[in-house]
Amino acid sequence: MTSFLFKSLYFKGVTPFRSATILNKYQQGARCFSVKNTKKYLPYSQYKTFSKKSDITDCSVYFSRVIFNRWLLMVVVAFAMPSVHADSISYDRNIRPILTSNCYQCHGPDAGSRKAKLRLDKEKTARPVLNDLLKRISSHDPDEIMPPPKTGKKLTSAQIQTLRQWISQGAKWEQHWSLKPIKRPSTPKLTTSQKKWTRNPIDHFIRTKQNELGLAPSTEAGRLTLIRRLTFDLTGLPPTPAEIDAYKNDNSPKAYEKLVNRLLASPHYGERWGRHWLDVVKYADTCGYDKDKLRPNAWPYRDYVIRSFNEDKPYTRFVQEQIAGDALFPGTADGILGLGFIAAGPWDFIGHVEVPESKIDGRVARHIDRDEMVSNTLNTFTSATIQCARCHDHKFDPFTQKHYYSLQSIFAAVDR
Repeated sequence: MTSFLFKSLYFKGVTPFRSATILNKYQQGARCFSVKNTKKYLPYSQYKTFSKKSDITDCSVYFSRVIFNRWLLMVVVAFAMPSVHADSISYDRNIRPILTSNCYQCHGPDAGSRKAKLRLDKEKTARPVLNDLLKRISSHDPDEIMPPPKTGKKLTSAQIQTLRQWISQGAKWEQHWSLKPIKRPSTPKLTTSQKKWTRNPIDHFIRTKQNELGLAPSTEAGRLTLIRRLTFDLTGLPPTPAEIDAYKNDNSPKAYEKLVNRLLASPHYGERWGRHWLDVVKYADTCGYDKDKLRPNAWPYRDYVIRSFNEDKPYTRFVQEQIAGDALFPGTADGILGLGFIAAGPWDFIGHVEVPESKIDGRVARHIDRDEMVSNTLNTFTSATIQCARCHDHKFDPFTQKHYYSLQSIFAAVDR
């Protein structure tokens, strides 16, 4: 690239070194008598008149060529340099992680550690100081730069540029992604030939992404492969030889739909998919911790979950039975069995049985037990990490320590 740029400055009979010299002298405000004699220069202050008319002509030609070639150089450099990334900067995707890692410790939601009464996690208080923020993070003065050197944190040049670009684009704030309402996207448009491959709206999204990646759909799997995939997926078990033969010999147009319905009606379906729910609520047949005592009466809740999946119970009723089944559905078996959710998590046998609550270890054990109930409830049903508010106000979700301990008081009377 260097040789290419110098070629743009070449004049007939002038070497690369002399071309560079001419341009350098020109930039310093010197003038030459003749392009043919580039060694003779006089500064503006000492120049009086040209010695002859040809000098004026040569110098005019020289300056016109220099100006032309300097413009050419600028064009070449502009095309050679990588273009500035002009994509829109997302607060949620690009800016929030930078502020969280480098700024929130002193200027975040936790009032106890906040400095200068400044919050950068709220648009109302952060927007007026954005320009000052940019100056502070770009400063080289150890008394001015943010974050302070003593914190051991420092923004990279790329992070500073991202913040600068975001501010120049108007500094648009966004709500945390987990709190945004879900919107149904429009179905992508496909060509007529591509639509023939699709069977439902989801296929439109798959085919669109394949187009973006330059991929094509695989050929349809054979019946043996289909029944193995579907049976493993819905029941966790392989199909029997008789089931394989029955499906391969079924020539009806709805053979696949009948296979799906048969597997959904299988009791193994609830066992397979209920397992995922039991994992979410931390179910176990033992108490956990060091002694890991057996829980002889835990299995009714496990069977309740399996039965609920097999019955295709509405999710609303499923949630209500596990949170307050005794109050909402008194006198029903599932209203009581569903409460096993609250007692499904780990339980410290030593802290509850062998250590009295009058001792600090006993109090800690009961506090951790209530924390597990609160966190398991909020993690499972709202996907919110409420346990963060056990020690400080939550960084993103609208939960304070007061909210957390108010929730914990609800479960204070529960004895697991």
